[in-house]
Amino acid sequence: MLSDPVIAAELRAYIRSNKWAMDPEKLSKFTQDKLVPKAAREYLEHVTQNEMPRGLKRYMEIELFPRIHLRVGRGISLPTAQRWLHKEGFKYTNHKKGLYFDRHDRPDVVEFRQGHFLPAMKAYEARLVRYVVGDVDEELIIPRENYVERRLVLLAQDEMTAQANDITSKMWVFEDQHRLRKKGVGRGLHKSDTLCSTVGWLEDGTQTLEYGKNYEGYWTGELFVKQVNLIDHYMGICSDFCAKIKEKIIPAFERAHGAGYQALIMVDNSQGHSAYSEDALLVSRMNVHPGGKQARMHDGWFIRDGSKIIQPMVYPANHPTHANAAKGIKAVLTERGLYKDRLRGKCKKCTSDSCCGKRILELQPDFQRQKSLVQEVIEAAGHLCILLPKFHCELNFIEFFWGAVKKYLRDNCDYTFDTLKENMPKALASVQLQTIRRWEHRMYQWMDAYRAGMGTTNAQKQVKAFSSTKYKSHRRVPEAVARTFDQ
Repeated sequence: MLSDPVIAAELRAYIRSNKWAMDPEKLSKFTQDKLVPKAAREYLEHVTQNEMPRGLKRYMEIELFPRIHLRVGRGISLPTAQRWLHKEGFKYTNHKKGLYFDRHDRPDVVEFRQGHFLPAMKAYEARLVRYVVGDVDEELIIPRENYVERRLVLLAQDEMTAQANDITSKMWVFEDQHRLRKKGVGRGLHKSDTLCSTVGWLEDGTQTLEYGKNYEGYWTGELFVKQVNLIDHYMGICSDFCAKIKEKIIPAFERAHGAGYQALIMVDNSQGHSAYSEDALLVSRMNVHPGGKQARMHDGWFIRDGSKIIQPMVYPANHPTHANAAKGIKAVLTERGLYKDRLRGKCKKCTSDSCCGKRILELQPDFQRQKSLVQEVIEAAGHLCILLPKFHCELNFIEFFWGAVKKYLRDNCDYTFDTLKENMPKALASVQLQTIRRWEHRMYQWMDAYRAGMGTTNAQKQVKAFSSTKYKSHRRVPEAVARTFDQ
């Protein structure tokens, strides 16, 4: 029974949620290394042998089995729960940074990655500017399908935060004379930047925000749209803040590359980046009937007898009963010839592609092709945008860039906000272009592994084999290393 894929997935999600913890406060101290070593070892043994198995046992008997209508006479024994945990590879240990596996192989995430993201990147491959593996100074020659479309430059975008009190965890100490660390993370900066393998960090496209309730607020999808192309009518941001942002991502890219290149801006699939404009074609914002509190959407379209017909989503001002009112799902479907008598307006949970009017309408081509606000703004400026699969930071090579930037900031931290602001541009400019191109190569290796049908674990092993240097003899110094001694 425990080997059933559905039940196993439920149990894995429960264990990773830490809901099994009997003492959440103590668990939090353990994960943050706030317990003394002896207490940490005792707590780890207690957690592994008791808390996790008992929590798993309780969850299966009280929540999981009743939900799937399964009756178990004596319940699940503690050794059975422990054996399942070991079989699934669970072990309780300190938190370590690495690849984010949680929800990585979730069915909807895998479907988006395999069915949308990877095919789209494959279609752009012949136009992308890339560099030779092993010789990153030489551009890879790819036969072009045509000379009408411009060359594409992959422009990775992401955000990060840095704090004034963020310092290295280890340092040289003389005779236990430890440096006094400040409590709390201190004031911080939020950075939104772009990176490409042609010119590296796009300095003119950077955006800095001193985040916090008492400072400049917090980063939003609207601010990213503003950073991309300076389009005022897309947002209601105060004019004082907008006036500070003069030349950002797209203008900076065009100055750096000229008219012969087109940006393929790669952004993560976060809530802010996937947000829609106020007049977007979204069924979730519609009522079943006309009027009321529902969105006033832009015109849609449908195909009839081979012709594309434009369909307004709002009634005209001279309509006898619903002047200037949003039409609603029923009226839109009726005009398209898709409404049937006794068709339910909306389901709580759809069971088929024709179970209700909401489901029928959201599957229409114009609603399916509705793009996010970020995508609309980028494409309106003559460039392209692609959304990353959720939880796939390894497919965005700017993540390695942030790691290098934060290391620079930690190595030069003196616990003052002024130093953080002074060091930030130095840290961003410290990463070499050749290193950025190698990070991009690693990203393409991840894509190739996923295209081959590999799961996350096997893909990680293949990428590690690609990026790791192998020495056949411990007595021989590689030529590249030897040259560094001659300099």
